[in-house]
Amino acid sequence: MPFTPLKRVLESVLKEHKLTSDVEAYRVFTQWEHIAGPAVATHCRPARITGDTLYVEVDDPVWLAQLRYMKQEILKNIDEQVKPGTFKDLKLFLK
Repeated sequence: MPFTPLKRVLESVLKEHKLTSDVEAYRVFTQWEHIAGPAVATHCRPARITGDTLYVEVDDPVWLAQLRYMKQEILKNIDEQVKPGTFKDLKLFLK
């Protein structure tokens, strides 16, 4: 049996289940503390990916308001640390 790269297998499975086929996008879950910063990351976390939108769960209404102001900065950090153009939008919601 020939060797198949894990990335190709994951892309195939994600595509089959009609999820985003960009495996790189899922790095946002493991890189979140670096993307948002340690202080901010203690109050929010990425919850799911739908298309080119990242949904972020926030633990407090005050932080939800603050993160709305930081939205473009977070998207920029994702572009720099994950992959440019990975997400077009960030949707914030309370737990």
